[in-house]
Amino acid sequence: MPEELISRKEIAPASIFCVGKNYPKHAREIERMEGIERQESSGSRPEPIIFLKPSTALETSGEILMPSFEGRPLSDDMHYEVELVLLVGSPTDGCSLEEASSLIRGIGVGLDMTLRDVQFEDRKKGHPWLKSKGFRKSALISDFVPCTPEMLGSNPEISLELNGRTVQEGRMKEMIHCPEELLHYLSYLYGLRRDDLIFTGTPDGVGRVSIGDRLSARLSLSGSGRGSAQEIRLEATVQEY
Repeated sequence: MPEELISRKEIAPASIFCVGKNYPKHAREIERMEGIERQESSGSRPEPIIFLKPSTALETSGEILMPSFEGRPLSDDMHYEVELVLLVGSPTDGCSLEEASSLIRGIGVGLDMTLRDVQFEDRKKGHPWLKSKGFRKSALISDFVPCTPEMLGSNPEISLELNGRTVQEGRMKEMIHCPEELLHYLSYLYGLRRDDLIFTGTPDGVGRVSIGDRLSARLSLSGSGRGSAQEIRLEATVQEY
């Protein structure tokens, strides 16, 4: 039998944590977009790249709006990013790697909508990413499947279709920093609270959306604890402000 889902409508996060460049191919993809010459790795393991979205960025009805201010659009280049999303189940100000998985209440799929032109311009100026990442309805989530260790070990897959065409695919084991590492790291630096969300990064294949586009994000799971496979979807459309 499928697991009973945790409704997205019932989730009220204190914090929405997001992980940047957590898939190697996407990291290279972004570097190419920015025209950055790739640096040779020093061999040391990098720390996770973390940024925040405000809780007001959360969207649960599948509506994506092109943001504007006083009638002026803020961007000409809004991008989709499909992500595996973790739902925190218990508060912690420092959990070990070993106990981290037990603090994940559920896993789902999300969309981290990004104003790419604004992001690149702000990075050139050394400004924060908040405007490009934290606008209203920029953090879309599905319902969540209650998490089990077996589920995480099954290497969940995420994918995204844009107007019926697959544009992104990735598996959890492709991440540079796995969910347990992320909880361990975030709990010590910032503290985690029940219902906090962690967007764990996007695979390569990000791209532009336009008014009227339809997005269908999918999370495919196996090993739910009862041996059953499960699929979670998030449907969204891009609308005018």
